[in-house]
Amino acid sequence: MSEKKQSLVLLAIFSFAFIAMGVGTITPAIAAIGAAFPQIGFSTLLLVSTIPSLVSIPVAIIGGSIAGKSVKYRTLVLFAALMFTIGGIIPYFINDFTLILVSRAFFGLGLGLIMPLNTALIFNLIPPDKQANIMGINGVVMNIGGIVLQLLGGVFASVQWNYSFLAHGFGLITFLLTLFFLPEPKKHELPAGTADAPAQKLKMPVSIFGWGIAFGVATILYYPSLTNMSSVLETIGANSAVAGIVLMFMTIGGMLAGIVFGKTFKKFGRQTLSFGLFFFVLSQVLFAFSQSVPLFIIGEALMGFGLTLTMTSINMMAGASVHPSQTPMAMSIIVTGMNLGGFLSGYIYAAVMGTLGITTLRFQYYSGIVGFAALLIFFLVLFSMKRPAAPVGPSQASSH
Repeated sequence: MSEKKQSLVLLAIFSFAFIAMGVGTITPAIAAIGAAFPQIGFSTLLLVSTIPSLVSIPVAIIGGSIAGKSVKYRTLVLFAALMFTIGGIIPYFINDFTLILVSRAFFGLGLGLIMPLNTALIFNLIPPDKQANIMGINGVVMNIGGIVLQLLGGVFASVQWNYSFLAHGFGLITFLLTLFFLPEPKKHELPAGTADAPAQKLKMPVSIFGWGIAFGVATILYYPSLTNMSSVLETIGANSAVAGIVLMFMTIGGMLAGIVFGKTFKKFGRQTLSFGLFFFVLSQVLFAFSQSVPLFIIGEALMGFGLTLTMTSINMMAGASVHPSQTPMAMSIIVTGMNLGGFLSGYIYAAVMGTLGITTLRFQYYSGIVGFAALLIFFLVLFSMKRPAAPVGPSQASSH
């Protein structure tokens, strides 16, 4: 592949990463949407934000099982970008809340395919020696996209509630870049022993399900640092505007981690995950005991740094342990773990705190300290005992 062509391929892949955090686009507009529909209860109102995540869980699994097999990668990527755009923008034109929720479900169809396919394309179109660096840059672009889409959603919502949905129009750019510049990854030969037995399928390594569970647990632990941050900051006299600034630093931390990930992973390999978990522990310590906004800002930056190191390390190790044809499904399993963790986090903490009669919101950060420290110790011990898994099958470099 020529340098110019590879640059255009990367542009298409990164444009897909740019919209991957699009679920948060309308988060700043929730209050404005609620004001436009005063008859809608708050829990029902939140479905505008949660329905796409719920729909994306089964869609990610289905998409991962068919990508590159019964359906071409390009077809799925184009479909995802189209659903993201159409389902995202439609609420601008309608005033019926039920129809808005239906359109958000269509938006979830695209959202569920974006993250696993984005990572799978890197493993199937980028030479192995460049994958770590590209994964790091991909993380930077993903965080930039999150900032831009959320800021636009907030700015547009300040004009009128339905304007916030127009920010999803970025999906059209992804659709066009994919249409013109994204090649279809080549089909990789199956490992010896399976070529003569078409009915025999490659088994997904148990470790992939382990990574999905680990990421799900990590998401349960860090999610309160997003959803309850404004409430905790209120206890030290900070308003919601300050909370927005504090939360923005999570994305900034994630961008910094993406910049250094490639070199860090090449030098430290799977121990990069341990660094990510260590930064998680530090962030939870700051959230649990800080009484000033600057310390909360540092905590959010550390958490964003830890999240990007952790997530990208898991994706790299998972990608190296499966055949290239299995990467979409492997990434879908991991993303599903993340989505389930985010969905269950609030319910788990509510049940535990309600049962034990705990009222302080900082209990969630105390739990985060213990939980992330336990994960850190677990993986330090595991990595000291086990050799890294060798990649399965042929080189993942594309011949395009």
